[in-house]
Amino acid sequence: MKAKKYWLLAVMSAICLTGIWAARSFGELTGKQRSLAEIKALYVFVQGLTEEAKKAGLTTEQIQTDVEDKLKQLGISVVSEEEGLRLSGSPVFYVNISARRRPQRPSFVFHIDVGVLQEVSLVREPKIRTMSITWNKGRLGQCHSRAFVESIRESVGYLMDRFHEDYRAANPKAKTPKES
Repeated sequence: MKAKKYWLLAVMSAICLTGIWAARSFGELTGKQRSLAEIKALYVFVQGLTEEAKKAGLTTEQIQTDVEDKLKQLGISVVSEEEGLRLSGSPVFYVNISARRRPQRPSFVFHIDVGVLQEVSLVREPKIRTMSITWNKGRLGQCHSRAFVESIRESVGYLMDRFHEDYRAANPKAKTPKES
């Protein structure tokens, strides 16, 4: 009987400790999220559009505008490359779109990667500074050729929503233009 009590006590203790640990961990930000703290402005860089993607109607300008609009909705200023280089950490929001038409089929396969690239220092040698990806998300997909442009723009929007969530988690007091 005593053994059952101790066993039950041990199991209950483990459950409580697990619950406390989970609750504590749930509120902590990841390193990627923390890297977004205090970013007030970004330079936006869109790359990777293939000739196939351009022939299907996708433009760098469409994606650039979509991304800049989402950043502005978050209250993040969009700056030129020159202005971005003067910002602390020189943060860049990049979008890389790789898309190929599938042979013998009316469809595309694509991969979209979005991220924040900024200057960082090495822990072992803080004087060494380099540019590095500090936050990123990606999406792989396939779509019918007729829906290519819409699918890419929706996928970029989805990834921007993930950025929005992580940026808000790292900057809970940041005000959007609507709140100002």
